[in-house]
Amino acid sequence: MMSNPETSTDSHTGLWSRQFDPVHDFPTVPVNTKVALCTTPRCGSHFLGHKLHSLGAFGYPLEYLNPGNWEIWERRAGEMPTLDFIKSKRTGPNGVFAVKLHHEHLTDFLVQEPEPLTYKFIHLRRRDLTRQAISFARAQQTGAWISDMPEIAPAYYDWGLIATKMDHISRGNADWQGFLQCLGIQPLELYYEDIVADMSGALARIADYTDVRIDEAVPDAGTFTPERQKRQAQADWLARFEADSRDRLAKGDAIPGVSYPDNIAVLRHRARKVAKRLKARAGL
Repeated sequence: MMSNPETSTDSHTGLWSRQFDPVHDFPTVPVNTKVALCTTPRCGSHFLGHKLHSLGAFGYPLEYLNPGNWEIWERRAGEMPTLDFIKSKRTGPNGVFAVKLHHEHLTDFLVQEPEPLTYKFIHLRRRDLTRQAISFARAQQTGAWISDMPEIAPAYYDWGLIATKMDHISRGNADWQGFLQCLGIQPLELYYEDIVADMSGALARIADYTDVRIDEAVPDAGTFTPERQKRQAQADWLARFEADSRDRLAKGDAIPGVSYPDNIAVLRHRARKVAKRLKARAGL
């Protein structure tokens, strides 16, 4: 039986469920600024969200619209509209409410939020999609989504899983761009690599874009801050994935970015022509 998500903090389940603990709630204040982090899995959004939380100026940016999280928030909200309840508990003392959204959460967000265009949107990405996809695949295999979660299953190299995650990430980024641009929204565009290189500069850019005063905020020194998850295995998987992808391209097989039937047919036709030419040169 699952432990109480509002009190358990010492198990794998607890590490995930501590986000619902009322200890993280703020006194209810009117919302004057709303911020949406537009993300894809493993782009550094959890890392950034906790940095913003510890800053004391952006409420507590979490994946509230994640279906698994939403169910628990519904139970906490009772008869109150769930998103209104979340805002009442997770809007910071300065009136800033922030939410983290993967693109797959967008439809539910638009259903629950009557005024989506009142948000200030930040599009967070990673330049290195392959490393992001590898991180995504590994987290799914091990169950360790943040730095202090224990791995409950082993990680193993799986080209197909990494390729699937790369397609997922690429389409998520493209869909975010399409959504924002068709509405004439110019988001703040941030990259994980730049945030890691200059966290203070990134936070200053966010504050400037959202018109949030961070010099008046009271940092929360006791807030949990996740560490970056860096493993040598992921570097080894990168070289292997690239080599396997080149081999698959030569054979005319599907790879990320070339996964549609028409494109695969073209690749296989080309591969057959190359093979025929090589055989002719070899006198076969």
